Amino acid sequence: MYDAIVIGAGIAGIAVALRLKKRGDKVLVLEKNSYVGGKMNQYESMGYRWDTGPSLFTMPQLVDELYELYNKNPIDYYQYKEEEEACRYFFSDKTQLNFYTNRTKLKKELSEKLGIDTKVIDSYMERSAEKYNSIGVISLENAIHKPSELPWGKLLKMLPQIFRTNLFTSLHRLNATQLKEPRLVQIFDRYATYNGSNPYKASGILSMIPHLEQNVGTFFPKGGMRSIVDGLYQLAKEVGIEFEFGVSIGKVEKIKKGYCINENPHYHCKRLVSAIDCVQFYKEVLKDKTLAKKYHRQERSSSAIIFYWGIQKQFAELGLHNIFFSEDYQREFELIFEEKNIPLEGTIYVHISSKVNPQDAPKDGENWFVMLNVPAGIEINKEQTAIIKSAILKRIEQMLNKEVTPYIQTEKVWTPKGIELDTGAIEGALYGAASNSKMAALTRHPNFSKKYKEIYFCGGTVHPGGGIPLSIQSAKIVDKLIANER
Repeated sequence: MYDAIVIGAGIAGIAVALRLKKRGDKVLVLEKNSYVGGKMNQYESMGYRWDTGPSLFTMPQLVDELYELYNKNPIDYYQYKEEEEACRYFFSDKTQLNFYTNRTKLKKELSEKLGIDTKVIDSYMERSAEKYNSIGVISLENAIHKPSELPWGKLLKMLPQIFRTNLFTSLHRLNATQLKEPRLVQIFDRYATYNGSNPYKASGILSMIPHLEQNVGTFFPKGGMRSIVDGLYQLAKEVGIEFEFGVSIGKVEKIKKGYCINENPHYHCKRLVSAIDCVQFYKEVLKDKTLAKKYHRQERSSSAIIFYWGIQKQFAELGLHNIFFSEDYQREFELIFEEKNIPLEGTIYVHISSKVNPQDAPKDGENWFVMLNVPAGIEINKEQTAIIKSAILKRIEQMLNKEVTPYIQTEKVWTPKGIELDTGAIEGALYGAASNSKMAALTRHPNFSKKYKEIYFCGGTVHPGGGIPLSIQSAKIVDKLIANER
């Protein structure tokens, strides 16, 4: 019998398996696909290589911790470097600016391009750090749905700071009040999209996200984002964690000392850890229609249509991360979340890893990852895909004042339906439930089951949220819960 069986070999599944193994547990990871990584997969064509999923890397120390648990040097498994730029922004009025991670360079850029008083940025970033270091640290590092797990002494001491977190103000209203300059407001509104949410509804507490990007740093790994998963998988195999691929779970039965999967005596365990979409887990693994419906009713985060283009040309104007903003930002989110329509004039994200890792594209070429956020759950057919592609290219070419279309050598498209089929993300929602309410953290699925004993949850669809750092943090919370309950 295994001490734990983990369902899903994404980054959270591997992370929780490593932590449990370190405590002496016998651990098995079951994965329906033939590969590890979940959304953090890769695709290759004609000499180009793309990371298929997440492209932003912050808080690398959370990955490094997993190696340090086993007294391993992280650089023997993967390597990364800090980036000088967080992003390059392009606006409809032809303004272009580099959002540097160096505060001095950033303030100079914003002063010259936007004409703002740079004290505004210092003040905003100080408050961002304060929010993260108070309520942020407590909420992101603890199982907030279990009062006994909370550090009440720290919480009481931090009450004055917590009252200043703008929890009940929308992120946009906060930014409009504090930053004022419309283009600067649009930049800081964008941080709501880091968890697939609407800045005009999401809580101002999300203004702590820039702290991680600007005060702590933005990084990128050699070998691309996929190397993060590959390194952890290598470590997991070295320390004796077992993996089985191509496993579809049809039945989970409660037995005397735990659970049995697929009526297979080999799949006996004391506890189960779900590292997949929590709705999918209830629907397909536990066959619990009531809980599946309960969490499926929560508003979905945004999804995306992603084009992977091999470009036979290099564009000096572009960096590793690039944003082409829509002219009417509020209308973009109304279309996505309220009208469930495709925002053809919406914000475009272009990620080019070959800017940092030249081996990801042929000589004189670039690998473009081009993303437009769309509503979760919509079907996008070939005709619509062609319309979206045309609209995206037209806007990029207008804003760069250069042709792109003739240089597309190879293409792959990922739609919400494809994301759902490939990763199990319900309706293709990139982050599970959206955070479009002020109390979203409390309504998000907890890291443990209140109904089923010895079943736990990690990954981007449960507390504390989506993205690489929070997914790894969720694994850390589960490990702590299991340790405390022992």
